[in-house]
Amino acid sequence: MIRGARAYLRRRGSHPRWFQSLRMFYRLRMLLLLRTQRRISSLVRRREAELYVDGEEAFKRIDEVLRGARHTIIIHMFIWLDDPTGRSVAKRLVEAADRGVNVHVTKDASGDLFELDHDFLTTRTDGEGVWKRFWHHPNIIVETAEERNHAKVYIIDGETMLFGGMNIADNYRYEWHDFLIELRGARFVHEYLSSSSRTYTHDPVRLVLNTLHHNAVRDAITELLSEAEREIILEQAYLSDPAIVDLLAKRSHDGIHVRIILPLRSGMHHSANIVATATLMDKGNDTYLEIFRYPGMLHGKLMLIDRRKAFIGSANMMTSSLDAMGEINVLITGRNHDVVRRVRETVRSDLIRSVPLQGPPKLKWVTRVLAYLGL
Repeated sequence: MIRGARAYLRRRGSHPRWFQSLRMFYRLRMLLLLRTQRRISSLVRRREAELYVDGEEAFKRIDEVLRGARHTIIIHMFIWLDDPTGRSVAKRLVEAADRGVNVHVTKDASGDLFELDHDFLTTRTDGEGVWKRFWHHPNIIVETAEERNHAKVYIIDGETMLFGGMNIADNYRYEWHDFLIELRGARFVHEYLSSSSRTYTHDPVRLVLNTLHHNAVRDAITELLSEAEREIILEQAYLSDPAIVDLLAKRSHDGIHVRIILPLRSGMHHSANIVATATLMDKGNDTYLEIFRYPGMLHGKLMLIDRRKAFIGSANMMTSSLDAMGEINVLITGRNHDVVRRVRETVRSDLIRSVPLQGPPKLKWVTRVLAYLGL
Protein backbone atom coordinates (compact mmCIF):
# COMPACT_ATOMS: atom_id res chain seq x y z
CA MET A 1 0.00 0.00 0.00
CA ILE A 2 2.83 2.40 0.84
CA ARG A 3 4.72 1.63 -2.35
CA GLY A 4 1.54 2.08 -4.39
CA ALA A 5 0.81 5.44 -2.76
CA ARG A 6 4.35 6.65 -3.37
CA ALA A 7 4.21 5.56 -7.01
CA TYR A 8 0.92 7.45 -7.43
CA LEU A 9 2.40 10.59 -5.90
CA ARG A 10 5.53 10.34 -8.06
CA ARG A 11 3.37 10.28 -11.17
CA ARG A 12 1.82 13.55 -10.02
CA GLY A 13 5.19 15.24 -9.71
CA SER A 14 7.19 16.08 -6.61
CA HIS A 15 6.03 14.80 -3.21
CA PRO A 16 3.58 17.11 -1.44
CA ARG A 17 4.85 18.76 1.71
CA TRP A 18 2.50 16.71 3.92
CA PHE A 19 3.92 13.46 2.52
CA GLN A 20 7.49 14.55 3.24
CA SER A 21 6.50 15.50 6.78
CA LEU A 22 4.84 12.12 7.37
CA ARG A 23 7.91 10.28 6.09
CA MET A 24 10.15 12.39 8.34
CA PHE A 25 7.92 11.62 11.35
CA TYR A 26 8.25 7.86 10.94
CA ARG A 27 11.99 8.13 10.34
CA LEU A 28 12.40 10.07 13.57
CA ARG A 29 10.22 7.59 15.43
CA MET A 30 12.32 4.64 14.27
CA LEU A 31 15.56 6.44 15.15
CA LEU A 32 14.18 7.13 18.63
CA LEU A 33 13.34 3.46 19.17
CA LEU A 34 16.79 2.37 17.98
CA ARG A 35 18.85 4.93 19.91
CA THR A 36 16.93 5.43 23.17
CA GLN A 37 18.35 4.05 26.42
CA ARG A 38 14.84 3.24 27.66
CA ARG A 39 13.32 -0.18 27.09
CA ILE A 40 11.31 -0.29 23.87
CA SER A 41 8.43 -1.90 25.76
CA SER A 42 8.01 1.32 27.75
CA LEU A 43 7.58 3.30 24.53
CA VAL A 44 5.01 1.00 22.98
CA ARG A 45 1.48 0.90 24.37
CA ARG A 46 0.70 -2.46 25.93
CA ARG A 47 -2.57 -4.02 26.88
CA GLU A 48 -3.90 -3.26 30.36
CA ALA A 49 -4.54 -6.92 31.18
CA GLU A 50 -3.23 -10.25 29.90
CA LEU A 51 -3.95 -13.88 30.74
CA TYR A 52 -1.34 -16.64 30.94
CA VAL A 53 -2.55 -20.23 30.91
CA ASP A 54 -0.60 -22.95 32.75
CA GLY A 55 2.85 -22.86 34.25
CA GLU A 56 4.96 -22.73 31.10
CA GLU A 57 3.46 -19.40 30.04
CA ALA A 58 3.07 -18.06 33.56
CA PHE A 59 6.55 -18.74 34.94
CA LYS A 60 8.17 -17.57 31.73
CA ARG A 61 6.44 -14.22 32.23
CA ILE A 62 7.29 -14.16 35.95
CA ASP A 63 10.93 -14.74 35.04
CA GLU A 64 10.81 -11.90 32.49
CA VAL A 65 9.38 -9.32 34.88
CA LEU A 66 11.80 -10.27 37.65
CA ARG A 67 14.75 -9.93 35.29
CA GLY A 68 13.43 -6.57 34.05
CA ALA A 69 12.73 -5.04 37.47
CA ARG A 70 14.42 -1.66 37.91
CA HIS A 71 13.87 -0.57 41.51
CA THR A 72 11.19 -2.55 43.43
CA ILE A 73 9.84 -6.10 43.71
CA ILE A 74 7.05 -6.95 46.15
CA ILE A 75 5.90 -10.56 46.50
CA HIS A 76 3.15 -12.04 48.63
CA MET A 77 3.09 -15.83 48.49
CA PHE A 78 0.95 -18.50 50.12
CA ILE A 79 3.09 -21.58 49.30
CA TRP A 80 6.76 -21.48 48.31
CA LEU A 81 8.51 -24.84 48.10
CA ASP A 82 12.21 -25.51 48.26
CA ASP A 83 12.30 -27.28 44.88
CA PRO A 84 13.85 -26.34 41.49
CA THR A 85 11.10 -23.79 40.78
CA GLY A 86 11.36 -22.29 44.26
CA ARG A 87 15.12 -21.98 43.98
CA SER A 88 14.94 -20.49 40.47
CA VAL A 89 12.67 -17.69 41.72
CA ALA A 90 14.99 -17.08 44.68
CA LYS A 91 17.92 -16.88 42.26
CA ARG A 92 16.16 -14.23 40.15
CA LEU A 93 15.43 -12.21 43.29
CA VAL A 94 19.07 -12.38 44.37
CA GLU A 95 20.16 -11.23 40.91
CA ALA A 96 17.70 -8.33 41.09
CA ALA A 97 18.95 -7.40 44.57
CA ASP A 98 22.52 -7.41 43.22
CA ARG A 99 21.39 -4.79 40.66
CA GLY A 100 20.16 -2.59 43.50
CA VAL A 101 16.49 -3.57 43.34
CA ASN A 102 14.71 -3.52 46.71
CA VAL A 103 12.94 -6.88 47.24
CA HIS A 104 10.20 -7.34 49.85
CA VAL A 105 8.72 -10.82 50.34
CA THR A 106 5.73 -11.58 52.57
CA LYS A 107 5.19 -15.30 53.17
CA ASP A 108 1.86 -16.36 54.65
CA ALA A 109 2.31 -18.60 57.68
CA SER A 110 -0.82 -20.69 57.02
CA GLY A 111 0.67 -21.83 53.70
CA ASP A 112 3.49 -23.54 55.60
CA LEU A 113 1.08 -26.40 56.38
CA PHE A 114 1.25 -27.50 52.72
CA GLU A 115 5.05 -27.34 52.33
CA LEU A 116 6.01 -30.40 54.42
CA ASP A 117 9.65 -31.40 53.87
CA HIS A 118 10.19 -28.63 51.29
CA ASP A 119 9.41 -25.88 53.78
CA PHE A 120 10.34 -22.36 52.70
CA LEU A 121 11.28 -21.12 56.17
CA THR A 122 13.77 -23.93 56.83
CA THR A 123 15.89 -22.65 53.93
CA ARG A 124 16.95 -19.85 56.30
CA THR A 125 19.48 -22.23 57.83
CA ASP A 126 21.08 -23.28 54.52
CA GLY A 127 24.79 -22.68 54.80
CA GLU A 128 25.49 -22.38 51.09
CA GLY A 129 23.94 -21.82 47.67
CA VAL A 130 21.20 -19.45 46.57
CA TRP A 131 19.21 -19.61 49.82
CA LYS A 132 22.15 -18.36 51.88
CA ARG A 133 22.47 -15.30 49.64
CA PHE A 134 18.70 -14.85 49.56
CA TRP A 135 18.29 -14.72 53.35
CA HIS A 136 21.37 -12.57 54.00
CA HIS A 137 21.20 -10.08 51.12
CA PRO A 138 20.91 -6.46 52.36
CA ASN A 139 18.38 -5.61 49.63
CA ILE A 140 16.00 -8.50 50.43
CA ILE A 141 13.48 -8.33 53.29
CA VAL A 142 11.41 -11.41 54.18
CA GLU A 143 8.45 -11.23 56.56
CA THR A 144 6.05 -13.88 57.79
CA ALA A 145 2.38 -12.87 57.95
CA GLU A 146 -0.28 -14.41 60.21
CA GLU A 147 -3.20 -12.97 58.24
CA ARG A 148 -4.35 -16.12 56.40
CA ASN A 149 -3.86 -14.37 53.10
CA HIS A 150 -4.36 -16.85 50.27
CA ALA A 151 -3.27 -14.41 47.52
CA LYS A 152 -0.24 -14.98 45.29
CA VAL A 153 0.99 -11.62 44.00
CA TYR A 154 4.05 -10.13 42.28
CA ILE A 155 4.37 -6.33 42.04
CA ILE A 156 7.14 -4.92 39.85
CA ASP A 157 8.29 -1.28 40.00
CA GLY A 158 4.90 -0.15 41.27
CA GLU A 159 3.41 -0.52 37.78
CA THR A 160 2.95 -4.21 36.97
CA MET A 161 1.07 -6.77 39.01
CA LEU A 162 0.77 -10.52 38.42
CA PHE A 163 -1.54 -12.77 40.43
CA GLY A 164 -3.77 -15.84 40.23
CA GLY A 165 -3.85 -19.36 41.60
CA MET A 166 -0.19 -20.32 41.14
CA ASN A 167 2.10 -20.72 44.12
CA ILE A 168 5.86 -21.12 43.70
CA ALA A 169 6.42 -24.87 43.24
CA ASP A 170 7.17 -27.44 40.54
CA ASN A 171 3.61 -28.81 40.34
CA TYR A 172 2.22 -25.36 39.50
CA ARG A 173 4.90 -24.86 36.86
CA TYR A 174 4.90 -28.28 35.20
CA GLU A 175 1.82 -30.31 36.14
CA TRP A 176 -1.34 -28.43 37.17
CA HIS A 177 -3.82 -26.49 35.04
CA ASP A 178 -3.96 -22.94 36.36
CA PHE A 179 -4.09 -19.25 35.41
CA LEU A 180 -2.04 -16.09 35.93
CA ILE A 181 -3.30 -12.56 35.29
CA GLU A 182 -1.10 -9.56 34.58
CA LEU A 183 -2.41 -6.03 35.15
CA ARG A 184 -0.44 -2.99 34.06
CA GLY A 185 -1.01 0.35 35.71
CA ALA A 186 -0.12 2.02 39.01
CA ARG A 187 -3.78 2.29 39.99
CA PHE A 188 -4.09 -1.49 40.35
CA VAL A 189 -0.99 -1.62 42.55
CA HIS A 190 -2.32 1.22 44.70
CA GLU A 191 -5.70 -0.47 45.10
CA TYR A 192 -4.12 -3.74 46.20
CA LEU A 193 -1.53 -2.27 48.58
CA SER A 194 -4.05 0.11 50.15
CA SER A 195 -6.77 -2.61 50.31
CA SER A 196 -9.23 -0.20 48.72
CA SER A 197 -10.48 -1.57 45.41
CA ARG A 198 -12.59 0.86 43.41
CA THR A 199 -16.29 0.27 42.93
CA TYR A 200 -16.77 1.95 39.55
CA THR A 201 -18.97 -0.55 37.75
CA HIS A 202 -18.14 0.88 34.32
CA ASP A 203 -14.47 -0.10 34.55
CA PRO A 204 -13.72 -2.93 32.10
CA VAL A 205 -10.98 -4.18 34.46
CA ARG A 206 -11.79 -4.10 38.18
CA LEU A 207 -10.04 -5.60 41.20
CA VAL A 208 -12.13 -7.45 43.78
CA LEU A 209 -10.43 -8.04 47.14
CA ASN A 210 -10.89 -9.91 50.37
CA THR A 211 -8.95 -8.01 53.05
CA LEU A 212 -8.74 -7.81 56.83
CA HIS A 213 -11.43 -5.12 56.80
CA HIS A 214 -13.75 -6.06 53.94
CA ASN A 215 -14.66 -9.20 51.98
CA ALA A 216 -15.88 -8.33 48.50
CA VAL A 217 -15.33 -11.59 46.62
CA ARG A 218 -18.47 -13.40 47.81
CA ASP A 219 -20.67 -10.41 46.96
CA ALA A 220 -19.11 -10.18 43.49
CA ILE A 221 -19.64 -13.89 42.79
CA THR A 222 -23.22 -13.79 44.03
CA GLU A 223 -23.98 -10.75 41.88
CA LEU A 224 -22.41 -12.28 38.77
CA LEU A 225 -24.29 -15.55 39.18
CA SER A 226 -27.58 -13.78 39.93
CA GLU A 227 -27.34 -11.43 36.94
CA ALA A 228 -26.31 -14.05 34.35
CA GLU A 229 -28.71 -13.96 31.42
CA ARG A 230 -27.78 -17.03 29.38
CA GLU A 231 -24.77 -19.00 30.57
CA ILE A 232 -22.51 -19.64 33.57
CA ILE A 233 -19.25 -21.57 33.19
CA LEU A 234 -17.10 -22.38 36.23
CA GLU A 235 -13.64 -23.91 36.36
CA GLN A 236 -12.89 -24.53 40.01
CA ALA A 237 -10.44 -26.57 42.02
CA TYR A 238 -12.63 -26.52 45.12
CA LEU A 239 -16.41 -26.06 45.09
CA SER A 240 -18.25 -26.64 48.37
CA ASP A 241 -19.77 -23.40 49.71
CA PRO A 242 -23.46 -24.24 50.39
CA ALA A 243 -24.81 -20.81 49.37
CA ILE A 244 -22.94 -20.88 46.04
CA VAL A 245 -24.03 -24.48 45.35
CA ASP A 246 -27.68 -23.60 46.05
CA LEU A 247 -27.50 -20.50 43.84
CA LEU A 248 -26.02 -22.48 40.94
CA ALA A 249 -28.83 -25.03 41.25
CA LYS A 250 -31.43 -22.25 41.34
CA ARG A 251 -30.01 -20.57 38.23
CA SER A 252 -30.31 -23.84 36.32
CA HIS A 253 -34.04 -23.83 37.17
CA ASP A 254 -34.19 -20.25 35.84
CA GLY A 255 -33.20 -21.57 32.41
CA ILE A 256 -29.55 -20.47 32.65
CA HIS A 257 -27.07 -22.97 31.22
CA VAL A 258 -24.70 -23.88 34.06
CA ARG A 259 -21.52 -25.76 33.15
CA ILE A 260 -19.07 -26.66 35.90
CA ILE A 261 -15.59 -28.13 35.36
CA LEU A 262 -14.00 -29.81 38.41
CA PRO A 263 -10.75 -31.76 38.65
CA LEU A 264 -10.81 -35.52 38.51
CA ARG A 265 -8.82 -35.49 41.76
CA SER A 266 -8.54 -32.35 43.86
CA GLY A 267 -6.27 -33.46 46.67
CA MET A 268 -7.32 -32.30 50.10
CA HIS A 269 -10.83 -31.15 49.03
CA HIS A 270 -11.86 -34.15 46.96
CA SER A 271 -14.66 -35.44 49.20
CA ALA A 272 -16.16 -31.96 49.61
CA ASN A 273 -16.22 -31.61 45.81
CA ILE A 274 -18.02 -34.95 45.47
CA VAL A 275 -20.70 -33.99 48.00
CA ALA A 276 -21.20 -30.60 46.30
CA THR A 277 -21.51 -32.38 42.94
CA ALA A 278 -24.15 -34.74 44.31
CA THR A 279 -26.08 -31.83 45.82
CA LEU A 280 -25.99 -29.88 42.56
CA MET A 281 -27.21 -32.80 40.48
CA ASP A 282 -29.94 -33.53 42.99
CA LYS A 283 -31.22 -29.93 43.27
CA GLY A 284 -30.45 -28.63 39.78
CA ASN A 285 -32.33 -28.84 36.50
CA ASP A 286 -30.79 -31.63 34.40
CA THR A 287 -31.71 -29.83 31.18
CA TYR A 288 -29.55 -26.82 32.00
CA LEU A 289 -26.94 -28.18 34.43
CA GLU A 290 -23.81 -30.04 33.29
CA ILE A 291 -20.84 -31.10 35.39
CA PHE A 292 -17.54 -32.16 33.84
CA ARG A 293 -14.45 -33.87 35.30
CA TYR A 294 -11.15 -32.47 34.07
CA PRO A 295 -8.49 -35.17 33.51
CA GLY A 296 -5.82 -34.14 35.99
CA MET A 297 -5.43 -31.47 38.62
CA LEU A 298 -7.33 -28.30 37.74
CA HIS A 299 -6.18 -25.66 40.23
CA GLY A 300 -7.61 -22.60 38.46
CA LYS A 301 -10.36 -20.37 39.80
CA LEU A 302 -12.23 -19.03 36.78
CA MET A 303 -15.79 -17.96 36.03
CA LEU A 304 -17.19 -16.93 32.64
CA ILE A 305 -20.60 -15.25 32.53
CA ASP A 306 -22.55 -14.88 29.28
CA ARG A 307 -19.23 -15.16 27.41
CA ARG A 308 -18.51 -11.49 28.15
CA LYS A 309 -17.49 -11.35 31.83
CA ALA A 310 -14.45 -13.18 33.20
CA PHE A 311 -13.76 -13.45 36.93
CA ILE A 312 -10.29 -14.84 37.71
CA GLY A 313 -8.00 -14.89 40.71
CA SER A 314 -7.03 -16.77 43.84
CA ALA A 315 -10.43 -17.26 45.51
CA ASN A 316 -11.84 -20.79 45.77
CA MET A 317 -15.58 -21.38 46.05
CA MET A 318 -15.31 -22.74 49.56
CA THR A 319 -16.54 -20.95 52.66
CA SER A 320 -13.15 -20.37 54.29
CA SER A 321 -11.79 -18.78 51.12
CA LEU A 322 -14.82 -16.54 50.56
CA ASP A 323 -15.27 -15.40 54.17
CA ALA A 324 -12.08 -15.81 56.17
CA MET A 325 -9.03 -15.44 53.92
CA GLY A 326 -7.35 -12.68 51.96
CA GLU A 327 -7.94 -13.09 48.23
CA ILE A 328 -7.44 -11.13 45.03
CA ASN A 329 -9.60 -11.53 41.90
CA VAL A 330 -10.22 -9.42 38.85
CA LEU A 331 -13.45 -8.88 36.92
CA ILE A 332 -12.90 -8.20 33.22
CA THR A 333 -15.90 -7.17 31.12
CA GLY A 334 -16.21 -6.97 27.34
CA ARG A 335 -17.02 -9.60 24.75
CA ASN A 336 -14.09 -8.46 22.59
CA HIS A 337 -11.61 -7.93 25.42
CA ASP A 338 -8.44 -9.95 24.77
CA VAL A 339 -8.58 -11.68 28.15
CA VAL A 340 -12.26 -12.60 27.80
CA ARG A 341 -11.59 -14.04 24.36
CA ARG A 342 -8.66 -16.06 25.72
CA VAL A 343 -10.89 -17.33 28.53
CA ARG A 344 -13.51 -18.45 26.00
CA GLU A 345 -10.86 -20.33 24.02
CA THR A 346 -9.47 -21.96 27.17
CA VAL A 347 -12.89 -23.00 28.45
CA ARG A 348 -13.80 -24.48 25.08
CA SER A 349 -10.60 -26.53 25.04
CA ASP A 350 -11.09 -27.69 28.64
CA LEU A 351 -14.68 -28.77 27.98
CA ILE A 352 -13.51 -30.88 25.05
CA ARG A 353 -10.88 -32.57 27.22
CA SER A 354 -13.24 -33.18 30.15
CA VAL A 355 -15.70 -36.03 30.72
CA PRO A 356 -19.35 -35.18 31.53
CA LEU A 357 -20.95 -36.81 34.55
CA GLN A 358 -23.93 -38.97 33.62
CA GLY A 359 -25.43 -39.07 37.10
CA PRO A 360 -24.82 -38.02 40.71
CA PRO A 361 -21.94 -39.80 42.47
CA LYS A 362 -22.77 -42.31 45.18
CA LEU A 363 -21.95 -41.00 48.64
CA LYS A 364 -20.42 -43.22 51.30
CA TRP A 365 -20.47 -42.26 54.96
CA VAL A 366 -16.69 -41.80 54.87
CA THR A 367 -17.06 -39.31 52.02
CA ARG A 368 -19.67 -37.34 53.97
CA VAL A 369 -17.46 -37.23 57.08
CA LEU A 370 -14.42 -36.09 55.11
CA ALA A 371 -16.51 -33.46 53.30
CA TYR A 372 -17.76 -32.16 56.67
CA LEU A 373 -14.13 -31.75 57.70
CA GLY A 374 -13.42 -29.86 54.45
CA LEU A 375 -11.38 -32.70 52.92
